Amino acid sequence: MLRLALLTLILLPGTAAAQSGVDGRLNELQRSISALSGQIEQLKGQNQQLQQRLEKMQTSFEQRIDRLEKGPAPKPAPKTGRSKN
Repeated sequence: MLRLALLTLILLPGTAAAQSGVDGRLNELQRSISALSGQIEQLKGQNQQLQQRLEKMQTSFEQRIDRLEKGPAPKPAPKTGRSKN
């Protein structure tokens, strides 16, 4: 019985210290997860902005290519006839 009491006294402080270390590590991991989640949200926003810019550029390029493929606009016919004065 005495051995059990001594063993308990010896292990108890170590257990508390180990638990404190685990708690500290868990808190650190929670802070890291929170920071990384914030970074992910920020990157999602940047990605969405880039996607919108890309879509605008693609639309613009397609419109320009269509105009080039159609060729130059026909020139208006020269006016023939006399001007009225």
